[in-house]
Amino acid sequence: MSSFPELYFNVDNGYLEGLVRGFKAGVLSQQDYLNLVQCETLEDLKLHLQSTDYGNFLANEASPLTVSVIDDKLKEKMVMEFRHMRNHAYEPLASFLDFITKSTGSTGSKVSRPRFKFCL
Repeated sequence: MSSFPELYFNVDNGYLEGLVRGFKAGVLSQQDYLNLVQCETLEDLKLHLQSTDYGNFLANEASPLTVSVIDDKLKEKMVMEFRHMRNHAYEPLASFLDFITKSTGSTGSKVSRPRFKFCL
């Protein structure tokens, strides 16, 4: 049986694969971006985001909404999702996820965040 490791893939990695596929399905579409570009205020942006997978992350934020609040909440959401994924990962993925969260220097931040580079 050990000659067929793909038979056991779902045992160790099936949950994470489903999680990543769900995250991918929740990424904003081109049409979502076009709609966001047309928003005139941050409140309009919040209203549009409520119709997406990002709808609940600004639900408890009072007006007036600021760019820094949106930025902080998006980062917080990403970090929470990353930590959830890391907590359920097996080796060697767990070591890789630990590696990409290592700090490159002193940022003064109390929260160790994954260091990602996003290209839009």
